Amino acid sequence: MEDNGASSYRRFLKGDWDGLTEIVETYYEGLVLFLTRYLGNEADAEDMAEEALFVLVDKKPSFRGDSLFKTWLYNIARNRAVKYMYKNRRSIPVSPEDLAGLAAEEEDVLVRCERNEEAEKLTKAMEHLPEDYRLVLQLKYVEEMSAKEIAAATGRTVHSINSFLKRARAALRNELAKEGIDDEKH
Repeated sequence: MEDNGASSYRRFLKGDWDGLTEIVETYYEGLVLFLTRYLGNEADAEDMAEEALFVLVDKKPSFRGDSLFKTWLYNIARNRAVKYMYKNRRSIPVSPEDLAGLAAEEEDVLVRCERNEEAEKLTKAMEHLPEDYRLVLQLKYVEEMSAKEIAAATGRTVHSINSFLKRARAALRNELAKEGIDDEKH
């Protein structure tokens, strides 16, 4: 699979530092959002995103092209986050403030809320979902990853991700119904 990230990375490996700049500009913010789900706070997520990008500079790992560059980079970042949590013996905390911030920033992504009241209800509904559900929903609808890409980024199987997505959407629909939002009208 060829994508712009892979092309930029190849250019960087050949000595063109603009390729690395393109990678940072394209993927940094998404990495931070993704890692915030694992680490529970944005500061640690920013550190791990920078470490993942530093791996590209320092170790120059080989990108074989078996997946999208984005998936490969997210997997590197996830591995860094897991090592960080293990080293610091941290569990994955769930912060309602982080969820509210994510929902506010990406207000129309999951249910195409057109009014602020519905966006607030979405945020509240998301807070009641298990962490795994919130993560796969974020990667699917905010990061626009396929099930295969989510599986590669999270270290799960495609079947597992498809199951999580199905259950997460059903759980979100149930929570939205409790908040008075009928997802059929959106």
